[in-house]
Amino acid sequence: MKLNHYLLLSFCFISFQLFSQDAKLSGTVTQENGEAVISANVVIDASKGQGTVTDFDGKYELSIAAGTYEVTIRYIGKEEQKHRITLAAGEKKTLDIVLKERQQMIDVVVVTGSKYEKKLGEETVSMDVVKGSSLTSQNITSLDGGMTRVPGVTIADGQVNIRGGAGWSYGAGSRVLVLVDDLPLLSADAADAKWSIVPMENVEQVEVIKGAASALYGSGALNGIINVRTAYPINEPVTKATVYTGIYGAPNNKKYVWWGSKNPMGGGFNFAHRQKFGQHDLVFGGAFDMSTGYLDSSDGHAVRGNIKYRYRVKNVPGLNMGVNVSGYYSWGKTFFFWNGIKDVNIGTTANPKYQNFDSLAYRPYPGTITEYKSYRFTVDPFLDYTDKRGNQFKFNGRFFNATNTNNTGQGSVPNRYYVELQFHRKIEFKKFDFNVVGGIVNVYDDVNPPKGASGSLFGKNNSYNFSAYAQTDFKFFKKLNITMGARWEYFQMRHYVNDTVIDGTDTAYVPHIGLTQNSLNDLKYPLFRIGINYQAAEATYIRASFGQGFRYPTIAERYITTSVGPLFIASNPNLKPERGYSAEVGLKQGFNLGKGWVGYADLAGFLNQYENMMEFTFGQFGDINNGTAGFGFSSQNIGKTRILGTEIVIAGQGKIGPVELSILAGYTFIDPRALNRNDSLDLFNYKGEKLVNIAGAYNQLNNPDSNYTAISYGMTSSSTTNVLKYRNRHTFKFDFTMKWKGIEWNTNLQYASYMENVDYAFQSPVFKLFGRSAFGGLEQYRKDKEAIAIGKGRGDIVWNMHWAYNFKQGVRIAFIVKNLLNWEYTPRPAYLEAPRNYTIQLSYVFGGVGKKKSE
Repeated sequence: MKLNHYLLLSFCFISFQLFSQDAKLSGTVTQENGEAVISANVVIDASKGQGTVTDFDGKYELSIAAGTYEVTIRYIGKEEQKHRITLAAGEKKTLDIVLKERQQMIDVVVVTGSKYEKKLGEETVSMDVVKGSSLTSQNITSLDGGMTRVPGVTIADGQVNIRGGAGWSYGAGSRVLVLVDDLPLLSADAADAKWSIVPMENVEQVEVIKGAASALYGSGALNGIINVRTAYPINEPVTKATVYTGIYGAPNNKKYVWWGSKNPMGGGFNFAHRQKFGQHDLVFGGAFDMSTGYLDSSDGHAVRGNIKYRYRVKNVPGLNMGVNVSGYYSWGKTFFFWNGIKDVNIGTTANPKYQNFDSLAYRPYPGTITEYKSYRFTVDPFLDYTDKRGNQFKFNGRFFNATNTNNTGQGSVPNRYYVELQFHRKIEFKKFDFNVVGGIVNVYDDVNPPKGASGSLFGKNNSYNFSAYAQTDFKFFKKLNITMGARWEYFQMRHYVNDTVIDGTDTAYVPHIGLTQNSLNDLKYPLFRIGINYQAAEATYIRASFGQGFRYPTIAERYITTSVGPLFIASNPNLKPERGYSAEVGLKQGFNLGKGWVGYADLAGFLNQYENMMEFTFGQFGDINNGTAGFGFSSQNIGKTRILGTEIVIAGQGKIGPVELSILAGYTFIDPRALNRNDSLDLFNYKGEKLVNIAGAYNQLNNPDSNYTAISYGMTSSSTTNVLKYRNRHTFKFDFTMKWKGIEWNTNLQYASYMENVDYAFQSPVFKLFGRSAFGGLEQYRKDKEAIAIGKGRGDIVWNMHWAYNFKQGVRIAFIVKNLLNWEYTPRPAYLEAPRNYTIQLSYVFGGVGKKKSE
């Protein structure tokens, strides 16, 4: 009898264990090309924790009670899938998923707007996306050359501005934050973008945010963000290699030609290899570029290399770590501005006209050519962990050295140390979802003179920046997105002065009393942003956003001391931070016309307003005993400014029969104004002293008999209106590509209206007062440009075109013509851009796409 009881109890226990044992659901989520989908959501009931995300191999696993469930698999930019399954107790079932691409360009996946993956159409700010393949196909070897093709973006002498947020500031201080894989690429001294180190051969896509993003990204993002996302390996190894050579043609004005019968040439090569080795992802590449220069004494050479490594930890799903390393070295000569020293004024003092200007436009002003050597080096360690509940933890670090040396004894050795800790979590409920992202950032900048140099651009300085940020995105009823975020920052900057000389070679520095500054009085409260995006229809998105911006002065803006020919650049230790806000309303309308025709149209109206805007201003800032009478430029606060504008962008792709077509076009109008044009400015000299009587410079500029005792923004301007300097009110960009049976044709058109306002000093006789005429002829040149009519407007046109043939074996040959019209234009005073030039490019892709073509 007891035996029967034991048998009955054992049977009940085994049955209980069997029926109470959880089932297991596992599988792999891939794309249509077989590549793993990382961080795809696999959801049964997120509110009960019944959900997970895929790891770096696209794998997932869920333990759930026996029953019947509806499993939802979703990923940004892919078609959502739902599967109904039944699981018995203890059962192990495999469910592999292949996600298909959405057929809408507004479903492109972006990261920059919210620091996590999101659909382009759901962003609350204006954003454009440029694919890396479109840049390399046009032989763009430096990223700044590609950004000129983006609607609303202009580049002046390497300095980027978005929607007129900045003019030209001698390369010091950027209001646009340039990132590579979410890490800043601005130097520690001048906070200028080092475009040349970007590995163009491995760019996957470039994301451009238009408008203030300081609340999420910090000081440098006052005007917007450019984020370069580089590629990781796919399942199959891929190798790309490109060689190219080019030649400059003669300008329309043959008097410019200085090279005789031997036209300037250039060329180079680049390559990239991407491959997986088990749990290891490896990317490496390199490039070489050289040019003899179309400007006299502007030849240059550059070498670049990069390695990208990631280890996906097999025993800890969701954990990966690695390091990215890049290096760059360049040498050559720098052309600053043209030579006007032999010009003869055949006009009047009020309306000068210089007879010999034409023959000297491609020649450098004597004493301005420098021979340089530049070094760039980055080391970026990272760690990323996502647990099964979707909690993501990130560590990103960067060491960035951007050393510049030259034969004048002046240079800089800036080092930046950057560390960021970040947390991200997405939580889904039946009626709403929300994402939360937050983090802290520490940045330490150390700037020193080059070892053994006789001088320095900035001296010895260091600065420290700490910031904390948080942002929450709510999504209600799958249609309404609301974004709210805030960031608080602290800055401290310390300037050192030469104290003693040791052994005649090394210099010791001590802190200068009164030159340790911080931001506690300038930024007492966090910066905020808020945005709303409502999906009114399947492909209709209405958005509005408001974001505060803040930019702390750079070391260069406060402490630069140098001269180039007649230009003296003075420091201003009392320079104040600038702050402002950006507001925008917009409508993005996607379309799907069938037969593969998809795209979108985007219309936006925007307002940017700034206080204490920093701008280089002409005056008597220097030492009157150094032979220049102290005349020159210095970064000064010019007061309140406002930029109103509107922008429309159209993008699309599709087929007409066997012909593939793609288009990107955009028009941007801005109305940039100085709101206190006639108010007296508080200006400071290189000692930090407020200038009380500053008559000298502007008495000479305007009338030797005048007696100005104060300077206003209007007095420094060539325009009689309050338009801000170095802005183009109208810009238009058009890019069109056609492909048919391996044949490819592209045309790219860029138009910028006449630049209405520049520094009045460049058009005045002031530099001639001291025997300097580097800017002689500039006023007449601008008048001649102003008279050129393009339709009913004025301005400059740059038209580029290329033809290519793609062979089935992965080989591509292209013929590229830049500046097809041979248009003559100056992005900033006294510097002409390149005439028409021709390039032949040969590229080869092996593996991946190239292999598929050959099959």
